[in-house]
Amino acid sequence: SPPIEIAVDSEEEMKDWIEKISVSSSSAVQRTTGQKLLERTMRIAREFSDLIIYCRAVPFNPDEIPGHCYEMSSFPETKVEKWVNKHRARQFLAYHRKQLSRVYPKGQRVDSSNYDPVPIWNCGSQMLALNYQTPDRAMQLNQGRFLMNGRCGYVLQPDIMRSDIFNPFEKKFLTSLNVEPLSLSIIIVAARHLVKQGRGIASPFVEIEIAGMDCDNQKFKTSPQVDNGLNPVWGDSCVFDILCPELALIRFTVSDEDMFGDPNFLGQATYPVQCIKQGYRSIQLCNGHSEKLELASLLVCIEMRNPKEGEESDIYASIQELREESDKLTAELESLETRGDREHANVIKRELQQTQDRLLAKHQERQQRKANARHQVTYIRQSNI
Repeated sequence: SPPIEIAVDSEEEMKDWIEKISVSSSSAVQRTTGQKLLERTMRIAREFSDLIIYCRAVPFNPDEIPGHCYEMSSFPETKVEKWVNKHRARQFLAYHRKQLSRVYPKGQRVDSSNYDPVPIWNCGSQMLALNYQTPDRAMQLNQGRFLMNGRCGYVLQPDIMRSDIFNPFEKKFLTSLNVEPLSLSIIIVAARHLVKQGRGIASPFVEIEIAGMDCDNQKFKTSPQVDNGLNPVWGDSCVFDILCPELALIRFTVSDEDMFGDPNFLGQATYPVQCIKQGYRSIQLCNGHSEKLELASLLVCIEMRNPKEGEESDIYASIQELREESDKLTAELESLETRGDREHANVIKRELQQTQDRLLAKHQERQQRKANARHQVTYIRQSNI
């Protein structure tokens, strides 16, 4: 740089300027030397460090919940599993109401597979690191989750997650939190342009999955349409009772059944339940990386309503009671088998089978009611004459 010329009125003032410049120059050299030493020691570039102004990484201490809002902890998958359960979920949610956390896959995943992100989201964790190069269910759920805001940033957590009584592994508190259930009736009508890799014609079937709270996780699968990947038609229907729609995702998967009965992926589409609409919907199918497949789509008819209201309220209440009884008997059976009490375990097993038979009968009755209601619909063409 060019030298700086300074004019002074006296020799004394000149000496004062020289002394001050010398001190400033020495101080600048010391700062530069100290900064380089810090960068070598901490392995952090100052330019990058200046960008990190929002959070400070600290070890997770459950005895100091909540901590400061600018403190963030990172969890390996194996550590976070100890907190994502019925007994410790509330404490983990309390932590996330004030602080951020980051979860990353365990080191044993040498095949770049991914963990299930949904239970960890439900416990409040905001940043989940996934292996983006792997086109699996976890990545597809992640892409679907952020469709709610058009993939433009953070998704706001539901209000219920900021309540002290909320637990994603217990459904009994949802009524107290004024969470309205959702009955989702879906008719899988048809599909088109389902192309399988290699030669041959696909024999496609559709699987619909609800992923959310433990009580809402459920699946439905159609029968395969043999050798028809161009325009297969099913007409199969299913009903999903979702107790907490705000946390639920719906995933449509189309697969090809090979000659051995094994599924081969053809396409998928994943959405937040709150983002879907009623009526006949054409669903654009995507590949494993959530990239749209040309011309491939799935035609469904969706009906959404509150199951506590209307003609189905009685049978819905019966189904929920039988589900609760089934869950209770299942937990009791597991406890007896763990203790080795086979005599009582056999008794509970018979009760559980009877309960599940009654539950299946109620579901079939419900399906029959829906079928009868559809058949009663009459379409009248009105003339303009």
